[in-house]
Amino acid sequence: MDVTGTTKTLTKPFVLGPGENRCDVAGDGWQIRFTGADTAGALSSGEGSVPPLHAGPPLHVHTNETELFFVLEGVLTVQVGDERFEVPAGGLAWLPPGIPHTFANLGDVPVRLNSVITPAGLDEMFAERRTYFDSIQGPPDWNHVAVIEARYGVRIVGPQIPIPTR
Repeated sequence: MDVTGTTKTLTKPFVLGPGENRCDVAGDGWQIRFTGADTAGALSSGEGSVPPLHAGPPLHVHTNETELFFVLEGVLTVQVGDERFEVPAGGLAWLPPGIPHTFANLGDVPVRLNSVITPAGLDEMFAERRTYFDSIQGPPDWNHVAVIEARYGVRIVGPQIPIPTR
C-alpha cells in the first residue's frame, strides 16, 4: 500500500533502444512500442510512419483515451472537429477523449511520429485491427473496422481527410 492506503499495481522498469519494442503488433508502417500490460494500464505507445499522400483513419472519437502525437519528421495534417492543423517535426497534437479527430500526410515526404495513449487499452484494439488488415487484400472495409473499434469505445463519425490528386 502507498501512503494513502491505496494498493498500487507495480510494473517493472524497462528501457527500449531505437527500433526495440515490448509488443509484436506491427504493420502498415506502425509498431506498438509498449502496451498497457507494461504500465499497469497507465499508457501505451507506438511509433509509425505515414507515407506521402496517405490518409489515416476516418474521423473518429475515443470514449476514454487521450491521444498524443509527437511529430518526429515531416508535416502531419491533424483534423480536430472541423479544423485542420499542420503539425511540423518537433510539434505535437493533444487529442482528449470525446473530440473527433484524424490525421493524414498531405506532403511529399514520409511523416514519422510517436504516439502515446492514456489510459492504455487501445493497444488491444490495434492488435485486433492488425489481424483484420493482415487477412485482407486491398483497402479495408471501414464498416468492419468500425465494429472492431466500437468494442473499445471508438466511434467513427466522419470520413478520412481527402488526399489531393497530383
